[in-house]
Amino acid sequence: MEFVVFTLPMFVSLFWSVALFADAKRDDKPRILLAVFMLFAFILYASHALYFSDNYDIYLLMDPLYTLASLSVFPLFYLYIKTIAKESKPNLSGLWMLLPGLFFAITTAIFFIILSPDELFAYIRSMVYKEKSEFIFSTAAKIQVILYKVGRVVFAIQLVPSVYFSWKLITAYDKKIKEFYSSTEERTLTWAGNMMIAMVSAAIFSLILNTLGKAYFIHDSMLLLFPSVAFSIILFAIGFLGFKQRYSIQTYQGDILKDNNINHKHSTEVTRHKLHDELLVLLNEKEIFRNTNLRITDISEMLATNRSYVSNIVNNEFKSTFSDLINHYRVEYAKKLLLDEKLYILEYISEESGFASVNSFLRAFKKETGTTPGNYRKEINRKKQ
Repeated sequence: MEFVVFTLPMFVSLFWSVALFADAKRDDKPRILLAVFMLFAFILYASHALYFSDNYDIYLLMDPLYTLASLSVFPLFYLYIKTIAKESKPNLSGLWMLLPGLFFAITTAIFFIILSPDELFAYIRSMVYKEKSEFIFSTAAKIQVILYKVGRVVFAIQLVPSVYFSWKLITAYDKKIKEFYSSTEERTLTWAGNMMIAMVSAAIFSLILNTLGKAYFIHDSMLLLFPSVAFSIILFAIGFLGFKQRYSIQTYQGDILKDNNINHKHSTEVTRHKLHDELLVLLNEKEIFRNTNLRITDISEMLATNRSYVSNIVNNEFKSTFSDLINHYRVEYAKKLLLDEKLYILEYISEESGFASVNSFLRAFKKETGTTPGNYRKEINRKKQ
């Protein structure tokens, strides 16, 4: 039981690191970066496992690597999100975020070499395992003690900006996607938002554990059960959602480039009023919203104008995003099918209305009406009786 408790997060991280490396193509920078993140998580939790095994000698070898991993996982996650939501290729200037981890890891390794075996053993017992020690430390050991404490503070400081800026990137990216595509299910970074929730949870757990210290759990392995399972679930969610991710800013930029290369007519001559009326015709009469893969560029081609003009009309005249506007019409169409005496099944209604899946249909319907399609059908039929 103890072995499972100690090693579960480690094996989850290792599994996803191997899976992501194996699946990644050479130019798939986000997937490679996530694999590196999982590799560092593996080192982190392997260090935890060795720590709780009470094997001082082996843990000494891992402590500098633990320092590197603990100070790198959150910056790595931010850089991963950045490659998906902002830059298709990692910017080397962003690698400075990994310098603190590298600095503290190298200095720790150097001082571990300088210290005598007895002093090093006393340091590990005192600082890492929180055991009482009467050993009088040398100047080098005292410096290492300071570095150890500063490193823990740096770890805590990293959490807030990493989470905050990752969330900003996700929010900004999703806004772009909703303005361009009608069906955002496979393109949105909702999964990354879920990952962010998991990372926030991990951050909270990490702060608690960083405050309590690992030694708080060492004498009762059952105390480790909750954080171990929690971290394992979080890491599995991150790995699974990241493995499913296929769409990134690079794909979006490619679609934008295609739009810019289209030769639009009369883009500066068409009035706002005319565009508004023509868009209503497309929606109400031609029912273009039933096209699952409808993009704002499809509409701009139909109206012989550019994407910016259409986006401006949607935002200012309809007070909506492109995705929400199309989903509104899809939901209204779905309502008619729900009330048909043929009692169509949800899969048919979803497909006919233009939704990419039943799940996206259910989410959009609940958002628009506040209820489920089934309850809506029952309520309307009850009122008719």
